[in-house]
Amino acid sequence: MRESLHSPMLRSAGFAQAPPAQGLGGLWRSWRCEGPECTGWFHFLSPGPALWSITIHDFTMRGDYIMDVEPPDYLTVTWFKSIAGEEFSPCRRLRPNSVWGQSIGGGPWKGVAHGGIPVQGVSIEITPEFSAQFLDRHYAGRFRDVERAFVALGAADGFPEMKALLSRLWPRPGDPEHGELYYEGAVLQAMGLIVERSRRGPAEAGGRVSPADRERLRDVTSYIDDHCSAQLRIGDLARLACMSPTKFKETFKRLNGQTVIRYVQGRRMSRAELLLRQADLTIEQVGRSVGYTCASRFSALFKREIGMLPSEYRSTKIGRASCRERV
Repeated sequence: MRESLHSPMLRSAGFAQAPPAQGLGGLWRSWRCEGPECTGWFHFLSPGPALWSITIHDFTMRGDYIMDVEPPDYLTVTWFKSIAGEEFSPCRRLRPNSVWGQSIGGGPWKGVAHGGIPVQGVSIEITPEFSAQFLDRHYAGRFRDVERAFVALGAADGFPEMKALLSRLWPRPGDPEHGELYYEGAVLQAMGLIVERSRRGPAEAGGRVSPADRERLRDVTSYIDDHCSAQLRIGDLARLACMSPTKFKETFKRLNGQTVIRYVQGRRMSRAELLLRQADLTIEQVGRSVGYTCASRFSALFKREIGMLPSEYRSTKIGRASCRERV
């Protein structure tokens, strides 16, 4: 895959090409940013005419960074060691210590990475051509819906095998320099893990979502976005979608890559992040504003979603804002 896939967004964020960082071999190409908006590294590997690439993210944005690009078609799986942000259409939270799958292309892709939180992760990206060749060679027509298999990898999934595989690609001091076959083996292993996981899971037997159900779910998802702080009940949401509760939960997860409960919690935490930047609100008031009457429950869910306690997040955000004002 071409490095130009990432270069426009990197340049817009203040990155410039640099010599490879310590611990990376000659196959890698590195970008470095050290400025008022961003600090850190981005590393890219795609040998010769390969139809796949591996990227390593290791940077921190000073403020929230909006990503709005129109990339070519490709599939990607990422292990996020650290992250805070959201993907739009569908709206999904980006969570730390999570495995994330995406099908990108066919239109603009938008997301946001929240400032002050390190973006650290390892991604494998493959082209549709590579995916087709892999499936023809290893599955001979017995599996085709690889796009849905990638998208189904939501942040709620554990997928420890994928976490272990991708985390091994994170460079460490003293690591030996690996060759092309080592990285191609990791890409093939990742593809195999995703396909086999999808074949074992219940989603494969669930079939596709009809256009009518897809439209109803979009309307209900918009309703959830507008009323996420309210006490939402599955039965009420299912009636809005003209579905039984069981069908509603299954279809929602198939389209959004996560359960209704995790989606609602993610939307609440996005709202909480904004409210925590207002110093005149207590953490308990923020929790109540997004639907939690128990402060400890709110703090525990916030840490699971964001990777830090509300008090830690507030001190990071307000502290950085104060520093910018003094400067």
